[in-house]
Amino acid sequence: MLNERLHIGVIQTSLNANTAWVDDKSGNWKNCVHMSEIEERRAKKEIRHFFASLRGLDHRPDIILLPELSVPLGFEPQLKRAAEKLEAIVIAGLDYRIETGELQPTVSNEAVVIVPRRLRGRQIARRTEVRRVGKTYPAPSEEKKLKSITGTGVAFLVHPTVWIFESPDLGKFAVAICYDFMDLDRIVMYRNKIQTLFILAYNRDTTSFDHLAEALSRMLFCNVVVCNCGQFGGSLAVSPFREPFRRSIYRHVGQRLPHAQLVALPLAALAAHQAGSTNKDFKSLPPGFGVFSPSLTTKTEAI
Repeated sequence: MLNERLHIGVIQTSLNANTAWVDDKSGNWKNCVHMSEIEERRAKKEIRHFFASLRGLDHRPDIILLPELSVPLGFEPQLKRAAEKLEAIVIAGLDYRIETGELQPTVSNEAVVIVPRRLRGRQIARRTEVRRVGKTYPAPSEEKKLKSITGTGVAFLVHPTVWIFESPDLGKFAVAICYDFMDLDRIVMYRNKIQTLFILAYNRDTTSFDHLAEALSRMLFCNVVVCNCGQFGGSLAVSPFREPFRRSIYRHVGQRLPHAQLVALPLAALAAHQAGSTNKDFKSLPPGFGVFSPSLTTKTEAI
């Protein structure tokens, strides 16, 4: 049975791309696509601090979000242990991962989804499972920076797979990384399939993402949560409530403000409304919401 509310821990780290990924002009491109040592130490310290703060809350989160590119490579085992200790799902953006390329070096921009074997005191699996969600489209500035690295241009590896996760307690949710938020083909695939959409971002144009979140919450008729970096701020959560003042569940505005926040989103009532059980707390469903798309093929995998 779905929970009445979905509790989300949103973490904004202070990651600064201008000091985290620097072209040192040495010609060693690998140094340019890994987080600098100083930023890596700062990232690990902040992540530990914010997880400790979430552990101290009276009501612990069901899912914890970390922004795009915010977690240093090699820190995944610590995230896995933290997820197991908090008995919460962790969805976190990872530093660039180097791939092998025949013609030129290639990197991936990915998020990790860690599902612990116990969720909120209940065992759901024999072991903790980990899945990776890849970014499909690099932002133009991201692609330009990778291609201009001294010595050799670095290509971006496209991940075209669209993931949807399902839990009997936490509902159906999807995860996308930053620029993929504007992918219309992806949005169509999510329609009538999810209760919550999570966006992990390193995004300067926070105003545009505010408007996108509001619009897609209405069009997809789901909760939309954006977890942006603290360097720019702009993390937010919106739900398709009827009354305008209720739609903004959470918004954090301001640059250079790393922090962690627990947010409660509607779930069971929202899912029932999606299924046709009218609830006056929510807006009307968008036109054609219940129409099945025959062009969408599905594949499921048990976690």
